[in-house]
Amino acid sequence: MTRPVLLGLAAAVGVALLAGGAAAQAPAGLDYAPPAPPPPPDPVALVGRLVGMTAVLLALCGLVAWLARRANRGGLAKGSDNGRMGLVGSLPLGGRSAVHLIRVDGQTVAVTTDATGLRSLVILSEPFGAALAEAAPGVVAGAGRAA
Repeated sequence: MTRPVLLGLAAAVGVALLAGGAAAQAPAGLDYAPPAPPPPPDPVALVGRLVGMTAVLLALCGLVAWLARRANRGGLAKGSDNGRMGLVGSLPLGGRSAVHLIRVDGQTVAVTTDATGLRSLVILSEPFGAALAEAAPGVVAGAGRAA
């Protein structure tokens, strides 16, 4: 094919497309009108909702903290009657440090704490009088002391 033939063919296709576009126009009365855009949101209502939801969440957090504190209140009370675990005593050492004596199943445990948490946990041996009475039943505790 030569160049003049290609140009003639392109011109014929162009004329056909232009004629077809004019015939494809919509009939009268079917014009499209886009809907109106919605109104913008009210900034006062948005801020009010934000503040309200934040207040509800803070109140819910406070309620959970109060319930947790109330549930843990009777944890390791002095003189508890359950017989398995009880606080014998506590000695504050200053600087947020303390020594706690805890009685657990008949054994005494010394617990030291400071600002970072638990520092040491030592199971104390039986008192010397009980060990002496067990080793030598005939010896009276306290006998043999120098006057």
